[in-house]
Amino acid sequence: MADRKGLARIGFRTLGGIVGIGVALVVVAGATLLPLPDFAIGAPAQTVTPVPAAQQRVCPGPLLQLAADAGAATRPSAIGAPETASHADDASVRTTTLKPDADSPGSDEAPLVATVTTPKDSSVPPLFAAAQLQTAATEDLAGLAASACAEPAADTWLSAGSTSLGQTSLVLLANPSEVDATVDLTIYTETGVVSAPGAAGIIVPARSQKVVPLSGLAPSAAASVVRVQTSGGEVVASLQQSYEQGIQPRGAEIAGATGAPARQQILPGVTIASMAAIQAAQSAEGVGVDFPIVRLLVPGDTDAQVTIGAAGEAGTAAGDSYATTVKAGTVAEVPLDHLKDGNYTVTVNSSVPIVASARTSVIGAKTRDFTWFASARPLQKSLLAAVPSGGSATMHFANPGEKDQAITVVGVTGGGKQSKLTVPAEGGVTLKVAAGSYRVTGAGALYGSVSFSAEGRASSFTLAPPGALAAPITVYPN
Repeated sequence: MADRKGLARIGFRTLGGIVGIGVALVVVAGATLLPLPDFAIGAPAQTVTPVPAAQQRVCPGPLLQLAADAGAATRPSAIGAPETASHADDASVRTTTLKPDADSPGSDEAPLVATVTTPKDSSVPPLFAAAQLQTAATEDLAGLAASACAEPAADTWLSAGSTSLGQTSLVLLANPSEVDATVDLTIYTETGVVSAPGAAGIIVPARSQKVVPLSGLAPSAAASVVRVQTSGGEVVASLQQSYEQGIQPRGAEIAGATGAPARQQILPGVTIASMAAIQAAQSAEGVGVDFPIVRLLVPGDTDAQVTIGAAGEAGTAAGDSYATTVKAGTVAEVPLDHLKDGNYTVTVNSSVPIVASARTSVIGAKTRDFTWFASARPLQKSLLAAVPSGGSATMHFANPGEKDQAITVVGVTGGGKQSKLTVPAEGGVTLKVAAGSYRVTGAGALYGSVSFSAEGRASSFTLAPPGALAAPITVYPN
């Protein structure tokens, strides 16, 4: 986003010199009858449309697991490979891969970078989207993990993860730029900010990925939020979390960026399933991690008075509301224990800026999994959505406004099927979709996400507005 300088306005008033008492009387008398001259000088300005830069979307790459040897317990290795989907309007998508983590034994876990260049005959960047989806089923790690491929950023908030018993959390840092990036991690937990010298000055070489195990920085943390800030090149940050109960894998997820601190956070498409099974297992070991919760962080120094509203999307169960106080500088979790199975838009309102996300679980006949839902950014009028194959997909749209809003979703692939939806005021809608690419129009100021489900599996990612590339800016000379 380009900075805007306010227009300077300078007013000058002039009076003639006063020579003698008689002249002074005439001047004063005249001043009571005639307005003084008022001059305004506007600062010269020019609107400039920059040459569009190439757009990049960086995918997190395959799910990783740490080596079992004690001497190599921080060395990641890939489990299989994800399915990816990408599309751009009137432009071709070029894909490359980054170098893997230097501590990794192979190169198969390198993240994918999708790049689109604006056509020479256009000054407007094309709409562009990419995403990945992977199902893992090994003895140590199993789950469905979906993730949108994101634009690099200098400041990212990751509201997910845990390093308590059975939990493994990895911070994934991908640097697609041509210069090294220096990354500082600020880690918040239920006990406050973690003092970890190894969290500062992390070097992520150009065109490479760095994997940082969270347990080495914040051991035994039940709930974490990680702020990722960079200097030099920008990075795409995500967090992989997996859970193992005893010797049974209980899910895996790759959580992307959640919204920056704000007094309101909107989480569209929070899907709750298996509540009957979760409640029936209350006496089982570790059942607490299966209950749906909202995770909250107050990064400032003032406690937050928080209200949480869960509104059922059209055609699903009724919602509920919750209220709590969250201490400054700490991470808290609020159970959503009064909700039935269904799809919800969760809205968090706070007296001070907060960070928010939600986690739910699903229990199948033989497998379990969990999903992180990030808070979303408001969409623009038009966008593309990429839906990779590998699970039953549903688009979710939330409307916090006071008027119903009509949108159109058109399949770019698969015959161009068109769906017209009305998103009710202060409500949401869902749309089942197949794998492919979709163009959404009329979505300005809405919030969106895509969720995936399979037997005992679930995942989700938010829909993001296009990056502000090549937007006209006003330039003021010094």
